[in-house]
Amino acid sequence: MGRGKADEAAITVLRLAAAGRRPGAARRAVTLGRQHHHPQPRRLSGTTLLGRRQQQQQCCLASDRTRRLVQSLGASSSCVERRAGFATAARNDEGGKSIAVVGGGLTGLTTAYYLAKQLPASARITLYEGSDRLGGWIRTDRVDVDVDGTRGTVGFERGPRTLSSLHLSTWRFDDLVLYDLALDLGLKIETPPDKPRYVFYPDHLVTLPPAASIAEFVREPLFLESFWAGLGFLLRRLTRSRSRAVPLKDMSISEWLRDISMSRTVGDNIASAMVHGIYGGDIDLLSARSVFDRLYWGYYLPNMGPGVRQMTAREEVLMSSFARDPQVRSMALKPKGSLLHFGGAGMESLPLALADALEAQPNVEIRKGSPVSSISYDEGAHKVEITTARDQQQQQQQQHTSPVAFDRVISTISSQDLARVTGDKLPILADTHSVSIWTVNVWYPQQDLKPPGFGYLIPRSVPREHNPERALGVFFDSDVGAATRSDEPPGTKLFVLLGGHYYDSGPPPPETEADAISQAKALLERHLDIPASTPCFAMARFAKECIPQHFVGHHDRMMQADQELRDAFAGRLAVAGGSYSKIGAMGALRAGYDVATQTTGAAAAAAEGSSAGSEEAGWFTTGLEHLEFPEPFVGVPIARIPVRRFKQLQ
Repeated sequence: MGRGKADEAAITVLRLAAAGRRPGAARRAVTLGRQHHHPQPRRLSGTTLLGRRQQQQQCCLASDRTRRLVQSLGASSSCVERRAGFATAARNDEGGKSIAVVGGGLTGLTTAYYLAKQLPASARITLYEGSDRLGGWIRTDRVDVDVDGTRGTVGFERGPRTLSSLHLSTWRFDDLVLYDLALDLGLKIETPPDKPRYVFYPDHLVTLPPAASIAEFVREPLFLESFWAGLGFLLRRLTRSRSRAVPLKDMSISEWLRDISMSRTVGDNIASAMVHGIYGGDIDLLSARSVFDRLYWGYYLPNMGPGVRQMTAREEVLMSSFARDPQVRSMALKPKGSLLHFGGAGMESLPLALADALEAQPNVEIRKGSPVSSISYDEGAHKVEITTARDQQQQQQQQHTSPVAFDRVISTISSQDLARVTGDKLPILADTHSVSIWTVNVWYPQQDLKPPGFGYLIPRSVPREHNPERALGVFFDSDVGAATRSDEPPGTKLFVLLGGHYYDSGPPPPETEADAISQAKALLERHLDIPASTPCFAMARFAKECIPQHFVGHHDRMMQADQELRDAFAGRLAVAGGSYSKIGAMGALRAGYDVATQTTGAAAAAAEGSSAGSEEAGWFTTGLEHLEFPEPFVGVPIARIPVRRFKQLQ
């Protein structure tokens, strides 16, 4: 979308000094539980953008909390040293702080990893996971199959199957955290070549550019119906002032797209398909500001010319810090496709590697099968107390068990679950919502049962008779190449997503795995002409409340949650994960890194004798500071973004 001059009332000049000078990483591997090397101050490398407050309380761009957040991220990332091998520092419990991480999914594991990596060995870290396995929704299964005489072992991704490479993005740099972890943990990252993508509309697969020629695409109803919306957008640009003020009121995705294009079709036919593939959500309810942040701000930020890229200040700090590491920089420049995965090792290799690294540390305890039932705050002791269901059972058996007290707790479970275990202390989080999805893995021994490509998404505008199952999309796993090995028998591997927001207001989800598989087969017969009777291997999983929904007003709710966490827990309880920031596997890595480095970086500044008071320490933050609206933005010359290939961006 086009850009014009932003209204002064929208964007603020923020000259932020971010702490941090990241040492060069001549050798790669990691030392967990080491002492800090404190950073020296540095300045942001970008050109700042000037504006003023839009609203006295809402638009606190230069707030103290935002300054502290950016400073802590810069400081902590600079604290990372890499040494050959996993050297374990001698444990010293005397006077050490205690910290708990609640939730053993990808966010929780990443949080615990960076805490262990950056805190002194005297710190004690406990990870609580309610189930008997780590990794959350990420799961790679290798299953023996025998279909029509074809036998072998097939790899199936039961949840996220790939990560976005972000190799063309100068808005987000979450991939740098992935490369940092991969180098530490010895993981090999692969990039499959980009393949065709499709949208099912209204009754057939539509090949999207660049796989489809412009001549082919312009004949499709998907284009023809959206043409008028594009024309409306151009007219809007010509008739409105070049200075576009950022709306104070948050809008849904559909409302915002309708406002800037004077049409519903872009939202109904295209945006809803994109949102189905990422959020499984409803564009009438999801926040444009939160979900479509890059497009949203791209519409309002001023055009600074071809040699400058706009980004938030915290992204510039992260990018600049990691870009100093030549190995991270080299990995960031390798991908030429849009997706990443771990090859035959599967997606689960990442959480397994994180868990192995943590379990090797003497100051880290992992408590699986320990669902947290209560989190409370002891004002007298200044501690956060955790009780698990196992502890409650011991109490009922009249065994003397007390809650475990921690100096700081970081919750990575869903916002609804956190509201439940904290009683009535965080009421704003009780009103948040997540959708449920049936995932169906199907494998056929025959090849070429579908067109080549990544898969297709289904917009909400598709007539009901073409999508009675309320499917969200179908991914062609056999083409992506994730979780396959040379010994895997050839065939066609598909992954079907059903439900999401449709289950909130429409037909209830299938009651059994067999019912879900039956629905998936019916869908594939209708869309891909694969008869439902075709011999195959199939399995399904119901992922209950697996994808958080960032409804309209998300940032305002998070700022209220920030205040509730400060009031009820004195800032000693922090949160991280998709309920609050970006969803997905890459977002989980970034959330875990941010909350851990916010904790350790600000704590390091406090250890240096900072005169800013106790609240400067990361132990008194909530993890939500960066969600103030709007964040500070900077313009960064492309010469200072060495982790992207700009010849592909021009």
